[in-house]
Amino acid sequence: MTVNIKNQEVESLLDAVVQLTGESKTNAIRQALAERLERLSLLRVVPQDMARLEAFLQDEIWANIPEHLLGTSLSKAEEEAILGYGEHGV
Repeated sequence: MTVNIKNQEVESLLDAVVQLTGESKTNAIRQALAERLERLSLLRVVPQDMARLEAFLQDEIWANIPEHLLGTSLSKAEEEAILGYGEHGV
């Protein structure tokens, strides 16, 4: 199949990528499309995945939190301790 690009901006972007990478135009386009497809597929949350996530949180995470701590917030000092902040910074 042949692709004919008739957009000067696209041509310029493609030339710049080819110049930086040394790869062929075909490979540069293939790589760009593969990377975009991967990013788009990561953005898509499937209801089945959401149900699995909720089940995991319910069974494995929230079930292990003592009831008296549910709904409470950490103090600033507790947050900083978790992040590794000390008297002299990180």
